[in-house]
Amino acid sequence: GHSHPELWRQFAKSRLGVGRALLPHRCATPPMSTTGLDPADEEELLLIISGLGLANGGDGGDEYMIGAEASECLSDMQRYLRRDDPHVMACHRALGQWRVLQTHLLPILRANGTDPQLVFSALKVVVKLTMKPEQLGIRMEDMLKERKSPDPIVGAHLDELKTYHRAYTKAFADDAANLRALVALIARPLATEEEERPEEDQMIIELVVALLVNLLHTRAPDAPPPPPGAAQAAAAADVETLRRLLTTLEAEHGLELVVYMLQQIDESEAFRAWNLNLLELLHYALAATTPQAVFGQESEEAARKSAAAAA
Repeated sequence: GHSHPELWRQFAKSRLGVGRALLPHRCATPPMSTTGLDPADEEELLLIISGLGLANGGDGGDEYMIGAEASECLSDMQRYLRRDDPHVMACHRALGQWRVLQTHLLPILRANGTDPQLVFSALKVVVKLTMKPEQLGIRMEDMLKERKSPDPIVGAHLDELKTYHRAYTKAFADDAANLRALVALIARPLATEEEERPEEDQMIIELVVALLVNLLHTRAPDAPPPPPGAAQAAAAADVETLRRLLTTLEAEHGLELVVYMLQQIDESEAFRAWNLNLLELLHYALAATTPQAVFGQESEEAARKSAAAAA
């Protein structure tokens, strides 16, 4: 309903503080021209994001003012994500370009005293955005495999999703408060007896477990080594991010909660329903190192102690 939609989009963009796309620096085009969204959808999506709240001081700044209509805006955002064209993923890519998770969703999850229903809605959006790129872009992967001469644009869109996934995992690794908020979210329902746990609490446990799986997702251990160059450097950075996530989870007692859940599988029907997710979570936790490295370090330490005792 705006007479100058392009001016309005520029205004909304400046108010949101949306960053430039996480694309090579030579791409000087503003992110809005590369989203692939219909202009009307783009305008509505920017309005939805602006309704979430206002961040002061950049990504996850010191203060975040949650908007009065944030709950409705999160519901609208979920609707956009659900109906996103799986061959293009324009909405997912736009939210990644505009750093919505870092600037708006994480501060909502971290905010003390936030309405539990609002946190629940934000958590659902975060889980959707952080899905493994191979899952999120499965139709794109199929298109690339099926055609003799794959469309380079499809490959570029898939690479974009992978770039944003790395940015999301790094955002969680860079600030311990993000994982602390997740641990606090899951600890409360876990402290309630299963028979007395409301369905929404069950959903929160399921969503946090799914989010942890998304964040700890790394290359398969039996995957061929990446070619030298950018792919190899990215793989090394992924392993480093994984280790930082695990170190922070351990410090925030998150790994203790994972072990607790694993111990309940025999006793609890609910935990049995999540056993594959918990197994995958354990796999990623162990993929950060090798048994040889762990036992090698212990052997070296034991040898040093023996030498010191003998001296």
